Amino acid sequence: RHTMSCHRLCSVPSVRGTAPARRCIHGSPFRTCVPSPHPVGTKRGALSRVGLFGRREPSGSSEGGAKSSSSPKSTEKNLTPFPKDYDQLIAQCQKSLQRALDDDVPLMEIQFPPGGLDSVAGDVEGNTENNLTTLYLRGICAQFERNKTARTTRVFFPDPTELDIALCGASNSPDGIGAPDNASTKATFADWPGPCDFLEAPDFLSVSGLDKLLNKRVSLSDTTKAKTAGNKDENKDSCFVVAYPSLNISELVRTKELFDGERGGIDSGQNVPVVVCNGELERTRSDYYPPFWNAREMGPLREFAREFEGIYWVSNFKGSNPAVLFRAYPEPWQVLRRRRADDSYELVYTSDEFPGVQKVALEILPKFL
Repeated sequence: RHTMSCHRLCSVPSVRGTAPARRCIHGSPFRTCVPSPHPVGTKRGALSRVGLFGRREPSGSSEGGAKSSSSPKSTEKNLTPFPKDYDQLIAQCQKSLQRALDDDVPLMEIQFPPGGLDSVAGDVEGNTENNLTTLYLRGICAQFERNKTARTTRVFFPDPTELDIALCGASNSPDGIGAPDNASTKATFADWPGPCDFLEAPDFLSVSGLDKLLNKRVSLSDTTKAKTAGNKDENKDSCFVVAYPSLNISELVRTKELFDGERGGIDSGQNVPVVVCNGELERTRSDYYPPFWNAREMGPLREFAREFEGIYWVSNFKGSNPAVLFRAYPEPWQVLRRRRADDSYELVYTSDEFPGVQKVALEILPKFL
């Protein structure tokens, strides 16, 4: 969506089979990972404290704060290995998602590169990235079908055009001729049993900001609750999933409105959890944007982005010292060096707290050349 979404004609290749969740189309070559392939199988208990964008600590834990290690050999065997392909990524993400739901995590972030497991944002065209994210997100959302909550899990797309593509596939070109079969965008969420929605329908008032000046803006939380106001409790929304709210600031503002409407119910357990997939929130958390850019809105949004729990994360570092920052909730964050000689991964650093992409690049990786 680096171009106007109404002109989206870019598409993803066709996929064999009828269930996108079971097949990947852009998986990287199989790799060998140094950590043991046996993931942690223990279930976490009640939680009392949340570290900033980091690992939650069980009740009764010490107040020593986050712990990190540059010699993680002792914990290596207990960590989830880096995925070999997108099928394994989806399976790992489903497990992390369920663990976070069981722990009542209110605000969850899933971040991974859709164009290849060793790629970074921008390696493939923007519309293709979004289409691939939708494809893999459908596989991740299959976890809601397993735990019997899919019917009440509401999936949001950025705007009506993106929603239409997810439900109906690529639109015909202006001349009425559809894309060829081997380049068509599949209707990935056509079989989703729950409601699908959009964050915002851009119009003159919202784009110009006049809706705020004229007090015409209605929060997404109020709009969404109105849609289920007459439903019985068992038919009300049980989870919100937001797909790639990363093109403009308005999409993240709407996501914040959605969560703000649930803040009051967190302590009592009456809130609806929010899951954001590929929202590129690290740009908002960090100093990626200049301080004068949308200064009035960026302050609250930056604090909002720092509230997220990263439940599944893949962030690649290229160059002469390639590496990846990886996490599968509720385990620690891992920094893995990519060894080109044998195409393997070496675990060089772990941390219970999110170390930050900039710290990994400038402070951690130079120690492990």
